[in-house]
Amino acid sequence: MTTISGEQFISTIYDRLLIEDDTEESVSGSDYHLAAIFALYDVLLRYAQRALKRWYVTAEVLVLVDVPDRVRNPWRAMPDVYVVRDTPDTFRTSLDTRAGASFPQFLCEVASNSTWDRDIVEKQRVYADLGAREYLVFDPTTEFLGQSLRAWRRAPTGAWEPWEPDGQGFLTSTALDGLRLRAEGTLLRVYDPLGELLPTARELDAIARERAARQREDERVMRAQAARLAETEQITQAQAARLAETEQITQAQAARLAETEQITQAQAARLAQLEEELALMHAREQQGE
Repeated sequence: MTTISGEQFISTIYDRLLIEDDTEESVSGSDYHLAAIFALYDVLLRYAQRALKRWYVTAEVLVLVDVPDRVRNPWRAMPDVYVVRDTPDTFRTSLDTRAGASFPQFLCEVASNSTWDRDIVEKQRVYADLGAREYLVFDPTTEFLGQSLRAWRRAPTGAWEPWEPDGQGFLTSTALDGLRLRAEGTLLRVYDPLGELLPTARELDAIARERAARQREDERVMRAQAARLAETEQITQAQAARLAETEQITQAQAARLAETEQITQAQAARLAQLEEELALMHAREQQGE
């Protein structure tokens, strides 16, 4: 049960009676508005899937809910980003709390010219009365709020109270199991419970492109190295072929040298034989005299 003062009670009843339905026209905004919504939605969705959270994470999907004291029910709200715990992550055209769906525990509105005043007054009171645990209004340009972020949460006592960032600008969400949120530039950034920044889709694309570029460069270097290796192998093979040819020439020269030595030896033997025959002839001639 939300704890409120008498003045707040009157304001809440007033908001219930007069709060208007959200429409596509009423929640339209700028590129900053759309970028902030998509970045937060995408980061929370990917985290829930990776961490195996049973969360329904969505953006600008219609919530149908009966608001006490409202003349026309159901109220048709289109929160920019919201999370419903313990709910299957399936595609929906709407979240109908009248059919048993839980009202979102975590909601975030991104301020725009057409919504910011309702976001910080009427909606935060009605969201609180409907059972929200945490509610943030993020202004990417600080044009409307005069600051980046305003937030409310349900205290352990049940009171609905302003939710102030810590000394480093973080809001630590209990509805999101310890995820930490901080306004950084025109985006609401999300950190996991260990303090690691969860990248946006654009950052993941940049990381993927950088990895692909590094991979292409690595492949280019490997191809160049392979080409140099192939060239080196060709040179080595050519040198081996020249060495083999040189060895063949050397062997042929050695064979010719051996043949020449044989011929020389044969000639020397023949010369020795002739000298011996000549000496014998001289000896016979001397005996005849």
